[in-house]
Amino acid sequence: MEFTIRTSAGLTRRDAVRRIGGTVGAAAGLAVSGRETTAMQAEPAGTPVVSPDFKVVLHAAEEQNWPYVLSNLRNLTQEWPRAHLRVVVDGTAVYTLQGENDLTTELATMNAAGVEVQVCPNALREHQIDPTTIPSYARTSLGGVVALVLAQREGFAYVKP
Repeated sequence: MEFTIRTSAGLTRRDAVRRIGGTVGAAAGLAVSGRETTAMQAEPAGTPVVSPDFKVVLHAAEEQNWPYVLSNLRNLTQEWPRAHLRVVVDGTAVYTLQGENDLTTELATMNAAGVEVQVCPNALREHQIDPTTIPSYARTSLGGVVALVLAQREGFAYVKP
């Protein structure tokens, strides 16, 4: 003989456990479907869900902009890993892209994670920098202003430190 225990709400023990599991699972970023529990991509509590078209273009126009640009990139890549990120470099900020250094190493890591780097060929020419001395991951096909305008037309939010 099998006994079915019902709660005061008329639920069986199994249904009550499923409901509790669903509530706990939802709070933990899990979806409960029948007997299967699958992990969903969870954002930190209180964090809005980022749509796939979340795009940010950061502008480095002066050498002293780099700490702010890198800080923003670190935060964005960590907190919004699905964001589409781009850095446009022009002005005196191009000086620090020559050769291998802490900046170019960190940008290479970020580029490998999907961050685009665009460097103004006009700024390279103006500052007499050989384009072969900047990292190979940096695109140099667009002027800085053109790259920023196109990014905004593509839906990127513009951030200037």
